[in-house]
Amino acid sequence: MVIFSKRYLLLLFFGVIMCLSFFWPDQVVKADILQGINEVSVDIAAPENQPPNTSQVSLTWESVPPASGGTISYDIEKSTDGGLTFVPLTNTTTLTWTDSAVANYTNVIYHLRSKETVGTTTTDSPFSRPVNVFPPDINVHDNYMSNTNLCKTCHITHNGETAQLLNVPTASALCLTCHEGLTNSKYDVVNGYTKTVDGIARSLGGAFGHNGVDGDVWNGDSTTSAHIFDETTAVAAPGGMNASQTMGCTSCHSGHATGNYRMLKNTISVPTAPNTLTPVDVNVVAGAKANDPSSGETPVYISGVESLCQGCHADYTAAAAGAGGSGPGAPTASQYNTPGMYRHPVNIAPADKSLTTTLPLEGIARDNTDKITCLTCHYSHGSTVKDANASTVVAGDGTSLQTTVSTDLKRMDGMKVCEDCHKK
Repeated sequence: MVIFSKRYLLLLFFGVIMCLSFFWPDQVVKADILQGINEVSVDIAAPENQPPNTSQVSLTWESVPPASGGTISYDIEKSTDGGLTFVPLTNTTTLTWTDSAVANYTNVIYHLRSKETVGTTTTDSPFSRPVNVFPPDINVHDNYMSNTNLCKTCHITHNGETAQLLNVPTASALCLTCHEGLTNSKYDVVNGYTKTVDGIARSLGGAFGHNGVDGDVWNGDSTTSAHIFDETTAVAAPGGMNASQTMGCTSCHSGHATGNYRMLKNTISVPTAPNTLTPVDVNVVAGAKANDPSSGETPVYISGVESLCQGCHADYTAAAAGAGGSGPGAPTASQYNTPGMYRHPVNIAPADKSLTTTLPLEGIARDNTDKITCLTCHYSHGSTVKDANASTVVAGDGTSLQTTVSTDLKRMDGMKVCEDCHKK
């Protein structure tokens, strides 16, 4: 048995302490500090001396302590295109900053990043704090503080009607309290338009309900097809026989900010076997190009849309989706009894010809290098088009047919959605 003297043990103890003091404090402090700015409060006002239809946005944040005894400053940058591009605004050592004359009804994202300067060396925090605002209103889906009152907009502490303590029976009903066209949100998903400074503009997503509450909006047309919108009753998708799922706003969107345009979910549940759903991470990259005040914005989807859609529509991305179309994949043949069926390709660029389509492509080049995706031909919410050529859907057992026809969420009447690219 080895016996150590008290003197040896004492020296060993102090040696360990000195080693920890050399390595540990610096790493722990930097780990805490370099996580960046935690909370940012937002105040939106409309001073009388500002131009009309603009607001003043003031940001206030907590100080970040230095990691190495240096000077802390803060970079602020701004995006008005949904996060596609950011423009540097300022570097400041103060804890508040005001952006004047911000256009109303514009999605604005600020990024705040702390940095420490020691002598001639500057270290940036690896994390920027996003702040989403929508003047003249604060974005209720983001900018949560430890003492925020925003939570009570959607939640109630003691008398919640759902397990998530929502103050209404379903998540979709909660969404519609703001997004039905009668309140301050500029996105009206029921009627399918976006508010602008001068009026309204048609939404890229289409309409869920009766399109045109105002008598002269889209001639008051009703939807001819729409995504199923019922969280209380399990229903089967068109062509299917298994009514095992419900669908609502939160099937595709998150109630809290997700860091991407339209607050699309970062994780979806994909059917991998009968009655089996597997979580799959998706990364939808998108933004919106700001137009003049009368026409609002133009959404730009860069990548990932088809991954989100395949959470339910897995058959349309099955097999080999090449330039010749996807082949007769086994899932389609077994579920719909249509052996030998081919599908139009997605996630590829059009042929190298002079394309003049008005349909949305996925990408930022805005030319033939952009890709055909689900949203190129289909609305995500609902369609009001007239479709004399709508096809009847074959039921899941391959024997019976649906008696109703669907316009399949298409963006144009009849087969115009094909002819917009395949011009005669």
